[in-house]
Amino acid sequence: MLREELDRYSIAVIRNPVPLFLLDLRYEGANLLGVSTDAVQARAQTSGRRLSQAIYDRTDFNGILYMSRITNKQCVACYDRAVPGLEADSPALDLIRLSALGRIFDVLHGTVISGELSKSARRPSAVDAA
Repeated sequence: MLREELDRYSIAVIRNPVPLFLLDLRYEGANLLGVSTDAVQARAQTSGRRLSQAIYDRTDFNGILYMSRITNKQCVACYDRAVPGLEADSPALDLIRLSALGRIFDVLHGTVISGELSKSARRPSAVDAA
């Protein structure tokens, strides 16, 4: 991943004082709704993105619960309409400053490289993201 891409993102701890209205697509939830397995389990994300857009356009859900295609862990996607009710515990932190970012990339076998390295003939090396 390019360092310049990470520079565009921030991270914050948020909470919602009111429960979110989420559609549960984990486990058998998607199957019970007749959702294609491609939308919830395929490696390509196109079908899943189309499903999420359809849910957004046709319902009042604040987001969806789903299983990660990569880690098989539970995930939540909150739609923009849920944002007004969310509260941040502290100001957002630039993602690149997250102390655990280096460990996260190690677990995912990822590397952060500078744009200059990716353009050169040199072999890129990991950048200390912490």
